[in-house]
Amino acid sequence: MTSAIHHALRGPAARATVPCLCAAALAGAASLATAQGSVTLYGRIVSGVDYMNRIAEGPGRSSDQLRHAGQWGATWWGLRGAEDLGGGLSAVFHLESQFSADDGTVGDSFFNRYAVVGLRSQDYGTLLLGRAMGIPDGEVWALDPMGLQAMGAGTLQGNRTWGSRPNAISYQSPAWGGLSFRTQLGLNGEAGRSRAGRQAAASVGYEQGPLVLKAFYEEIRDGNGAFASLYKASRLYTVGATYRVGGLKLFTGYSQIRSGALTVADADNPAGARSQQTYWMGANYQATPALVLVGGAYRANRSGGGGSLVSLGANYHLSRRTMLYGTVGAVSNGGGASFSVEANSARPAPGSGQQGVYTGIVHSF
Repeated sequence: MTSAIHHALRGPAARATVPCLCAAALAGAASLATAQGSVTLYGRIVSGVDYMNRIAEGPGRSSDQLRHAGQWGATWWGLRGAEDLGGGLSAVFHLESQFSADDGTVGDSFFNRYAVVGLRSQDYGTLLLGRAMGIPDGEVWALDPMGLQAMGAGTLQGNRTWGSRPNAISYQSPAWGGLSFRTQLGLNGEAGRSRAGRQAAASVGYEQGPLVLKAFYEEIRDGNGAFASLYKASRLYTVGATYRVGGLKLFTGYSQIRSGALTVADADNPAGARSQQTYWMGANYQATPALVLVGGAYRANRSGGGGSLVSLGANYHLSRRTMLYGTVGAVSNGGGASFSVEANSARPAPGSGQQGVYTGIVHSF
C-alpha cells in the first residue's frame, strides 16, 4: 500500500491526489481525536445561477452573461478542535479550505482560509499562529447589510477587505462590558526587509443591547515595503454601526483607502488614484420567521470617477441549515470608473451602468 501511495504522489494526478489523501486523513483523525478533545467537521456550500448585462467587449460593444456562480458567499469546509489543558486554558486549532462549488476546484493552497494553532484562555483571550482570515473580512461582514455577498461594500473596494492573511499572529481579546479588540500581524520572514510584504491590523468593537459599534485599521505593503496599489498594498480605515429595533436591523459604515506616491494604475484603478472614500447604509428586516429581506446603498468616491451601487435581496430559510436566496442590483459609474455590479466579475464600459441578478441555495453542515 505504501508503494502505491508513493506512486500516486509522483504521478500526473498528484495535485488531485494530495488533497484527497489529506481530507481522508483529517476525517480519520477527527473521529479518533474525540476521545482526547473536541473536533468538529463543518462547512457550507453555496451554488446558484447569475446574470449580468452590459459587459464591455470593445468600443461601442457589450454583451450579457448567464453563468453558474454562488454569489451569495464563499463555499468552504473545515475542522476545528480544542483540548482542555485545565485552569480555563485550551489548546486550539482551525483548518479551513475554500473551494468552488461550480467545479469543485481549490485555490492556490489547500487550507487557504485558516491553518492556525494556538491557545485560548477564558480570562486572557485567544492567540493564534498561522494563516487566518484578515480582520477586515470578519468586521465588514458585521457592518454590511448584504453580508459578504457579491453585491455589497467589497464590490466598490476592489475586494480590499476580503481574504486571508498568511504568516500571521492573531489575537482576540475577551469581552469586557461589551468592549473587545483584535490585533493581527503578518511576518514575511525576510532578513533585513521587515517591511516587505508586511501586514498589520487592529480592530475595536462595542456591543450593548441592540447597538454594535466597530472600527478597524489594516495596512498591507508590497514586496518593496511600499503602499503602491490602492486595492492590494494600501492603508484601510473603517468605522460603522448597527442598531436593531424589533425585526429591523439598521446598518451604516464609512471606509477610506489610501496608498502612496508610488501607486500604479491597473484594471481596478485605471486613473492611478491614491485614495478612495466609500460609505453605505442599509437594513435587514425579519418579515417572517423564515424570510429576511436585505438591502443596501453604497457610494465610492475617487479621482478619475466614482460609482454607486444599490442591492436588494431576500433570504428564505427552509430549515436551520438550508436557505434559498435571491439578489438584484445595479451600479452606475461616473467619469472613467468601471465598477462591476458584482465583485470579481466582468466590467461595463467606463462611465456606464450595469445590472445583475442571482439566485441559488446555501446549505451548512
